[in-house]
Amino acid sequence: MYGWLNQSGVVLGVFLACSVWAAPTAEQIRKATGDYFSAGKQDEGIEKMTGYLSQRISRVSRVPSREMGVLSVAGECVELLELSKSRSLEEDTLLWLLGSDVRLHLFIDVLDPAHDHVKRVVEILTMLRSEDPRGVETYFDLALAIAVVMDKPVRKMHRQMGKNLLTNRTEPLIRFAYFKRLFAGGISKLDYKDLSVRELIFVVHVPVPLSELEWSLQNADGKLGKWGEKYSSIQYDHDRLNQSRFSWDNGTYTLNAIRNQGGICVDQAYFSVITARSFGIPCLYFRGIGESCNHAWFAFMERPGEWHLGIGRYGSEYTTGYAVNPQTNMQMTDHDVAYTCERSLQSDDADRAESDLVLARVLKERDPDSALKCAKEARTLIKRFLPAWEMEREILISQQEYDLLQKQFDEKKDVFRKYPYILADSAKLISQTLKKAGHAEEATLVIKSLAGVLGDDQEDLTYSLELEEIERIAASGNMKKARRELEQMMESPQYGGNKSFGLISKYVEMTKKSGETAAAVKFLEDYVETLVQKYQFPSSYEARLWSMMKQAYQNNGDLADMAKVETRIERLKYR
Repeated sequence: MYGWLNQSGVVLGVFLACSVWAAPTAEQIRKATGDYFSAGKQDEGIEKMTGYLSQRISRVSRVPSREMGVLSVAGECVELLELSKSRSLEEDTLLWLLGSDVRLHLFIDVLDPAHDHVKRVVEILTMLRSEDPRGVETYFDLALAIAVVMDKPVRKMHRQMGKNLLTNRTEPLIRFAYFKRLFAGGISKLDYKDLSVRELIFVVHVPVPLSELEWSLQNADGKLGKWGEKYSSIQYDHDRLNQSRFSWDNGTYTLNAIRNQGGICVDQAYFSVITARSFGIPCLYFRGIGESCNHAWFAFMERPGEWHLGIGRYGSEYTTGYAVNPQTNMQMTDHDVAYTCERSLQSDDADRAESDLVLARVLKERDPDSALKCAKEARTLIKRFLPAWEMEREILISQQEYDLLQKQFDEKKDVFRKYPYILADSAKLISQTLKKAGHAEEATLVIKSLAGVLGDDQEDLTYSLELEEIERIAASGNMKKARRELEQMMESPQYGGNKSFGLISKYVEMTKKSGETAAAVKFLEDYVETLVQKYQFPSSYEARLWSMMKQAYQNNGDLADMAKVETRIERLKYR
């Protein structure tokens, strides 16, 4: 049997090998975890529980389904104890989380310890429970979404809002009250029960005061299926574009001002996103780099689990859209959003795969072989369950199993052929790992193996992979070849116009390091002049281009040419 408590009620938590009938229940494990936490014995609890998990999983080829629920709860309890070790977390709230399998699972599943401020997340949940305990019980998913978004300063949606901004000091409690009223009152365009915590994260990130949300409710209503029309409903201000007035200069930046005075693409996308979220619609603001200039558009969830991407995108030159994840403040792409709609992730096997992944995470350091077994089981259940593939890759790297790592990637190429962006990220990481381990030839082969996977319309992937190879050549010491490869890349039509700016900056930096500044100046003089003549950039974009040319002159000590470029840049301010 399991000795759960001693006479004083402090947990001993003696996990012993036993027959299935003697195994602890999920409720007992959660209770024991709470006692470990209250007694300040997290390390003891972690040791006992991971030992128990290792023992159970190592003994079987596959964990029986009847045991998986209890084992996954034990894994989540280990992760909760790990989180509480180095942080003074509110005891009452942690015990409350441990009081329910559902709350515990959601908290562990959604929390991202690498980017979330865990202590602040728990503080927000504590505050919401103190002020509205019944509301948090009923709308726990909403409360958790608000906690992981508002645990850090809320970022502005874009940088072109001008100088006259509304003061935004909305507290989590006020935000929770607003959205609770929205969902409880049937005002939202999607039902609360149809939205997961991860989807609610793209609702509650509204970096505006409450007055803007209330204005939207009164003035920006519309049908969910036609929310894309909000973008074009804002009249485009061509004068601002032609005069390179990219930042808002029409008074205070409000939804009402945008509607009345019009705006450029950033304002159209901003208006669409804020009004959508004010009605409970998950929504994302995207930006992209095109040939002539940068652009902004948006995406929204038009029905549960299905996103309408690319509203206002206009054309195919913006291969990838970039957004910011409101929870992590990390960059994400429209391809990331497309993957979340993968139907297999919503299947009956998804819960089991998630449980396997929890166990793999917990056992990765203590028992990597059992962790590897769980990760493989998860991706067998759901072939496109990306976290399981990534976990397996991490374990193989830690074990220096480079042949198995390459074999896993070959398998992954067949499974994720529909998502080349996922494959490209994985290829770059594996390539870097192999290079560091002294396997340069194998690293190159991994990158080249993607040639048959990428389509002609995925130029941004080709871009990043070509740069990866150029950096490898430079790292090998062949700087002249690296420079020429980069020049060929810059002259490729698919990287023309505004898309070339990043390449030029890298070229100037690389040739400075290699001492090839004279060759750089000779190449760039014709190259930059040709770009200016061909693309007719807005003045601010052209000024950026000449600033890079100025840097190339400076690197080569050409002071007279530097002065000429400075004059040219100054004239652009008055064009």
